[in-house]
Amino acid sequence: MSLEIQSLRKTFGQKVALCDFSYTFSCGVYGVLGVNGAGKTTLLRLLTDSIKRETGSICVDGTEILSLGKQYRSMFGYMPQELCVYEKMRATDFLFYIASLKGLPKKTARQQIEQLLGIVGLEKEATKKLGDMSGGMLRRIGLAQALLGDPLILFLDEPTTGLDPRERLRIRNYIARISRNKTILLATHLVSDIECIASRVLLMKDGTLIAEGTPEDLIQKVKSKIWERRCDGTVSPQMPFGNIIQRSDGQYLRIVCDAQPPSFLPAQGAANLEDVCLYYFEEPLI
Repeated sequence: MSLEIQSLRKTFGQKVALCDFSYTFSCGVYGVLGVNGAGKTTLLRLLTDSIKRETGSICVDGTEILSLGKQYRSMFGYMPQELCVYEKMRATDFLFYIASLKGLPKKTARQQIEQLLGIVGLEKEATKKLGDMSGGMLRRIGLAQALLGDPLILFLDEPTTGLDPRERLRIRNYIARISRNKTILLATHLVSDIECIASRVLLMKDGTLIAEGTPEDLIQKVKSKIWERRCDGTVSPQMPFGNIIQRSDGQYLRIVCDAQPPSFLPAQGAANLEDVCLYYFEEPLI
């Protein structure tokens, strides 16, 4: 199955949130990286037909999603950045409600809800009211509802925000495991969320796709552009922007740019996806 986007555009007032975005997705995990305001959430909302596009097309296997209607909505699961819930509703009741909207038979819904609560680590919180849950718990409920119905396409907007390291690892591993027969778009500003599981990475800035490729290809392009020098942990306004890293022999300022700056030497160690972000965004992501 392919999800093909052509010349997608969306503005909010004078702000261009998405500009002439074109891409074709197939099975696998696609990490969509960018700082806040890059257009990641707008892209996902357009792909779920939550907001109206101004120009462009979105097709599944050559058929425009607007003509597919309900059939298209049954194909995807969507985890929004902010999940709107009824605070007095219990977790299982909420998931049964979403399952009914998706048209799942009660027996199937019951089996999936039990399984998904275990996957997101909330089996012991099944009867807890949503209004009493922490932000991290609600993120996990948001992921569970997106997975109901075993959709072919998953749109995940900042899926691990607010989760502790153990839960983030659990969710990342699960996403990687199910990606063989699904198309998964994972929008995030957390490089660690996608660096080990994404088959391809899309870099967005100011509503525009500025680079894309496999993590290996993107890293290969910047590995000769990484420089560092010893520092005392402080960065003056005159110094290039970069990451301060700690080694056994002290602290170093690590920057990524085309030409070697004065007093900087080629960096030690392997390049990574964070270096790619420094190069394209001129600022680090977490």
